[in-house]
Amino acid sequence: MPRSYYDDNFGFYDIQSEDDIEFYHEMQRRSVRKKCEGCGRMVKIKPDYGYCNSCATKLEQGFDVGEY
Repeated sequence: MPRSYYDDNFGFYDIQSEDDIEFYHEMQRRSVRKKCEGCGRMVKIKPDYGYCNSCATKLEQGFDVGEY
């Protein structure tokens, strides 16, 4: 049975296989706690990312996000 997980890098997704589990754990290992440049929340994202998934989605849709 698939399980849903939330990740600040990619948002919600279903883990359905061992490959998905490995990918999830690898992303968690690579991610660091830092402040999102959009909403200012402390999130766990990849070091080269500036925005959490929620803010990145808003930016892609043309919304303005705050800058902290």
